[in-house]
Amino acid sequence: MNGLALVASCVIGLAVTGCASNPDPRDDPDYLRWVAFRSIVGKENLLLRWRRDQMPLKVHVMQAPEGLFDQPADIHEAILDGILNWSDVIETGVPTFTFVQDPGDADIPVVWEEEPVGGFSVAQCVYHINIEQHRFGVSRILMTGRWAGDRVASKEEIYRVMLHEMGHALGLAGHSPNDNDIMGRRGIRWMERPGITLRDRTTMRLLYERPIGTRMSGAKRESYR
Repeated sequence: MNGLALVASCVIGLAVTGCASNPDPRDDPDYLRWVAFRSIVGKENLLLRWRRDQMPLKVHVMQAPEGLFDQPADIHEAILDGILNWSDVIETGVPTFTFVQDPGDADIPVVWEEEPVGGFSVAQCVYHINIEQHRFGVSRILMTGRWAGDRVASKEEIYRVMLHEMGHALGLAGHSPNDNDIMGRRGIRWMERPGITLRDRTTMRLLYERPIGTRMSGAKRESYR
């Protein structure tokens, strides 16, 4: 098997574009061209996602480590809510989730790390991709529960971070240029918002309407400001 691990923190087929772009992409109705996989050499700007026949996706959520949070049960609940709030966002039954006890059985394992790897703080999504088949093997979400400076995240922050990382895990490999979206890069903005926006929903729906492995024409870098 030809595999590759890719990271999204806070990547051959028909070429397609998203909806018509406004002068300021933050005003576009979707941000599909910002979320293609860009790190696969020779196969840049691919749209990758889970297949519909893989639903429900199997998720394992590790219990938070002892001593990190005052109310670990509340943190676990916030993580579950952040996962389940993506349910049926594309259409009835897509996506759906089932929880499993063994992380080895999971499509999306959520695990805790004592120390951040690669500079991420509270959480990070790591993709394991079968390059030849243009499909996900596993989308792993690594959690530390701490912001830069070692501040422990609150329940509400954990919930919103999980919403963001689940967007990555479902296939949005970049970030919205509009930081009001849950998939915006700068969490200081979407921490103040109610959650998944209409643009988030529209972009996820467009992603799941395209054939897996579609090459995204006009793909953009996620660092737009």
